[in-house]
Amino acid sequence: MPIKDAVRRSIDIAKIDASNRLRPLRQDWVDTFAETIRSGEPLPPIEVVERGDRTFRLITGAHRLAAHAQAGLTMVLADVVDAAAYADASAQQLREIKENMCRAGLTELDRAVAIATWKTIYESTENVRPRGRPRAEENSAESALIFSSSFSTAAAKALDISERSVKVAVAIATGLTADIREMIAADPIADRQSELIALAREVPERQWKILDILKADPPQAGSVAEAIAVLDGRATAPGKPAPWEKVSSTFSRLPPREQHRFFDAHQDAIALWIAKRGATPQVKA
Repeated sequence: MPIKDAVRRSIDIAKIDASNRLRPLRQDWVDTFAETIRSGEPLPPIEVVERGDRTFRLITGAHRLAAHAQAGLTMVLADVVDAAAYADASAQQLREIKENMCRAGLTELDRAVAIATWKTIYESTENVRPRGRPRAEENSAESALIFSSSFSTAAAKALDISERSVKVAVAIATGLTADIREMIAADPIADRQSELIALAREVPERQWKILDILKADPPQAGSVAEAIAVLDGRATAPGKPAPWEKVSSTFSRLPPREQHRFFDAHQDAIALWIAKRGATPQVKA
């Protein structure tokens, strides 16, 4: 929903600054949005702030913006607000966070970064500091409680904000560097909280090595814990996989759109497999 006093108009994509986003772009989403645009179906407007030099700062809609550019367009429909609508850059970033948090489709990694950044902005703008100087974990616990208590009951329930969820989010967001977060943004691990926590507990140098093991072709481990065991010499890497296992491993990491293309390319073989089974395959709910 656009903020009050926004003016909706088409603007030049080249004049929009979309750098330093909290959430890395998901190429599968950009591809899907670009196909929608090419089919003639419009997407909701993006939201930007107009700056004094007649350029714009993107607030919400990074995937939609990238999709317009990918579809070959030079203009995009935007809700444009004056810079005076936001007190500072933190207020603009908070708008981005709230917009993302209220949308479906956030991975656990996206949520962690959003909550942790929201907490930082809240503490700086509200001048919140835990009382005294307790031990680090107590300080962290109290600050998480203060932040989670700032939400109404309804908002806390809808956004799944609690003292525990805030502490977990901060641990993930601060434990993973921006480069690491970008590297795994589109991988299954980005939506597995326990895996993110385990990875965040390791130092950056080991994180890279763990990801090398997980992202090998074929993968040399199926989880962060297994990758750590391989890295520390407590487990042997799996033997050479059969050809079908290599294909299966690669297929499982493809986005749905690419999986459907695979089905289309091999529909005759799939139909033969179904016929041999003598029944319609059952799809898990």
